[in-house]
Amino acid sequence: MFSSSDNLATRIRRSDPEALARVASRLIPMRNDNLVERPWGGERLLAYKGLSARGGKRFGEAFEIAAFDQDAETAAHPSIARLADGSEIPLPELLAAAGPAILGADHFSRHGARIPLLPKTLEVKELLSLQTHPPGYPELYVVIEADEGATLRLGLRHDVDRTALGQRLERGRKLQEDLLRQLRRDTDQADLHAAFSEALSRGAADGDVVRGVERWARDESGHAELASGAARLLRLQREIIDLLHAIPVRAGQVIYNAVPAAREDAQRALPSAEVHALGNPEGREILLLEIRLPCRTYRAWDNIRFPLRDLETDRALDAMSERGSEPAGFVVEPQPTRGRPGMFRSVVNAAFAVDHLRPGLGAPVEEPTSERVRTLHAINGSVEISSAEGQLLGSLARGQSALVPASLAPYFVVASDESDAPEMVQVTLLS
Repeated sequence: MFSSSDNLATRIRRSDPEALARVASRLIPMRNDNLVERPWGGERLLAYKGLSARGGKRFGEAFEIAAFDQDAETAAHPSIARLADGSEIPLPELLAAAGPAILGADHFSRHGARIPLLPKTLEVKELLSLQTHPPGYPELYVVIEADEGATLRLGLRHDVDRTALGQRLERGRKLQEDLLRQLRRDTDQADLHAAFSEALSRGAADGDVVRGVERWARDESGHAELASGAARLLRLQREIIDLLHAIPVRAGQVIYNAVPAAREDAQRALPSAEVHALGNPEGREILLLEIRLPCRTYRAWDNIRFPLRDLETDRALDAMSERGSEPAGFVVEPQPTRGRPGMFRSVVNAAFAVDHLRPGLGAPVEEPTSERVRTLHAINGSVEISSAEGQLLGSLARGQSALVPASLAPYFVVASDESDAPEMVQVTLLS
């Protein structure tokens, strides 16, 4: 970061009109290291973003564009904007100073200096929790990388009884709590988690896992009870996770997590996300870009994860559709946009539209005037962003994201190198 007292960040904080106008006239890239540690993360996310290892920490998420103080999770991990002169400023602070110029008068009048969007990059190395969101919060996943045979769990395979499912989840939590009470105090819960994960991911025999857990029993008299509880816990986990579809995923795939029956009315009312547990018990890794609105996550079940994390089972079930779904209904094929070579649209709803920009060398993708706030995410290759007059407005490479000011149009997305097969995901805020 520049230390000059007259850099752009300093001038923005002084509300310098020239600096405010300048920042609104270019692409605003974010620092690409807004990382969040998660127990299900790994190190693939670091490689994707060109970052070095960080002491063995497991990062499961990168918050790409985060500037929404009405959501606790988003507010805890604000993005840092990188300005044209190399200085930096937190995105919420930048928007507080230059909100109307960057976001446009219409957006600013409705939302203030906030962006009601939370695009993330997720690395899924272990199965995420079984979870839901409040009604009206769909999600879209763009698969960046996936191990061969990888799947994610999404949507119910058949109708379920909410009360019966709640009782099953409560029984599972009690089994975990009982198991912990029967163990020696010096038991390493990370080892305990690994023992169950081994059984679920690699098909280890339940008996082997049970015998492995027995070695942590307080005394021999508790072996039988401990073994019985561990075996029941494994059976219950398989029953719960098998309620959801295992949807095969591959690089380049787009998956729209929204109740299929509600999509026809999506222009007027936002559909809701189905119950999901991203990832798979086998531990086949997935790297994906998730597009969603900031909202609460209700964790219903945590897949025998130790140490125990808080659950909101009742809220999760209240927000969940009880109806079964068809797995093919979640997979979306981006369609060419008429008259817009290199642009493909996958989803549009009342809140946002998602386009996939695929410029070829000498064949830029044009984005016309819209007066809307947009975000750009480079999932492959590198591009330059130019004005209609040929002025360079910024550049992006794989793993980087940027905010596009509302007034910055028309602009052209130009491939830096055709061999990179560049692909950008553009999200346009509509509400």
